[in-house]
Amino acid sequence: MGAVLTLICFGLVALGLLVAASSARIWYEDTRLSARLAARGMGATHEKRSLLRLPMMLDARGRDRSEIENRLRLAGFEGTGARHRFVWIRLGTTLAAILLLLLFSRLHWGSFLAKPLLLLIGGGLVFIGAKLVLTMLAHHRARQITAEFPFVLDVMLMILESGVSLEQCFRSIAGQDDGAAPQHYRLIALLVDDLDRGMSYELALERWATRVGVTGANELATLFRQGLYQGIQMTPALRDFIDEFTQRRVARAREAMGKIAVRMVVLMIVFFMPALFIVLGGPPITTLFDTMKGMRQ
Repeated sequence: MGAVLTLICFGLVALGLLVAASSARIWYEDTRLSARLAARGMGATHEKRSLLRLPMMLDARGRDRSEIENRLRLAGFEGTGARHRFVWIRLGTTLAAILLLLLFSRLHWGSFLAKPLLLLIGGGLVFIGAKLVLTMLAHHRARQITAEFPFVLDVMLMILESGVSLEQCFRSIAGQDDGAAPQHYRLIALLVDDLDRGMSYELALERWATRVGVTGANELATLFRQGLYQGIQMTPALRDFIDEFTQRRVARAREAMGKIAVRMVVLMIVFFMPALFIVLGGPPITTLFDTMKGMRQ
């Protein structure tokens, strides 16, 4: 009977990992397909499909749902299908982790439910950890976009000062090599694709600001709309934005340096202080014990 239950648990573990891997693979393939269709000017007609629609009771709701959608968008994944696949991956990995803990409990303690608290803790950590991984991906992309903003705005400023229109500026940047600012070049290329499909400037710039997702993107979109519709001079405002994003980058670098200093202090306390105490306090303590031993004798 125990062997049968073990085989069943192995099968459920494999099923959970298969669901998670299949969702991740289809997510990757849909992302590649969307990029290829966008490059051919067909991105607006492509609707991302979902492998399995989530039941209402399993789907994220309320604040958790909005946080997941915002972080997916900031991480570069768009559409409702991205949320469904993320939830499937999170549920699949959580189920696989619980079943692996069941097998470990059976092999180590002789019973599947010998440590039920361990199952709850392990499953909960994996469930929460999936969202933390998504948050890390979103923050990494946000840091990349923020770091690339001064360079991209400098390029736009030089192009606009040469007398080129804003739309032609977008097209010039979209046609450049994506080595210096890959995130922004890709986003501006999607903006140009939206304009080529006949989308209005207002809606295309709104979609661009949503894709960028960092603080200041909506203000830049508003500035671009005013430049297109009202013909205002954008170069002074662009210089202000360049200074703002440069200051953000410097502040983030200083913050990272401060974190490194704190980590070095912790490492010194954990690894160097015990050795220092042993070196300084070892001889006196040894002498004291030898003296006490001689007095007893």
